[in-house]
Amino acid sequence: MHVLGLATLICRRVARLLSFAVSLLGLLSLALADFRQDALLMGLFFVLPVLSFPITLLSSRWLRWSVALQWVLALGYLAVYSRLDWRTCADAGYCQGVMAIILVTMTAWPVQVLFLVAVLNLALLWLNAKTPAEDSVRAHEVKP
Repeated sequence: MHVLGLATLICRRVARLLSFAVSLLGLLSLALADFRQDALLMGLFFVLPVLSFPITLLSSRWLRWSVALQWVLALGYLAVYSRLDWRTCADAGYCQGVMAIILVTMTAWPVQVLFLVAVLNLALLWLNAKTPAEDSVRAHEVKP
C-alpha cells in the first residue's frame, strides 16, 4: 500500500470516528436539554453536532460537498456555542468581550473535534487530488 493511500485511509477513519463521537454526544445531550429559554438556539446546539456523522459519510461519494459542509457546520456550531456562552456569562456578569468568548468557546472539546473533522476532510480532499496525478505519472514512466 502506498503512503498516500495509507494516509487517506487514516484520515477517513479518524474523521468518521470523531464525527460519530460528536454526533453521539449531540444525541445523548439532547435528552437532557432544556428548550424553555431559547428553543431555536438550543435546537441548533444539539442538531449541528448530530449532522456531523451523516455529512462525513457523504465524503465517500461527494468529497468537495462534504468538506464545505463540515466547515459550515464547524463555524455554525462555534457561533451557536459562543452565543450560549455569551448568554451564560452575561447573566453572571463576567463577560470580557465577544472575542474572549469565542476564544474560550474554541477550547471546548466538541468545537475542537468538529474543526478537526473539517481539517481531516480537507486533508482527505488534498490527498485524493494528489493521488491520481501521481498514479498517472507512474503509468507513463518507462520501465527498464
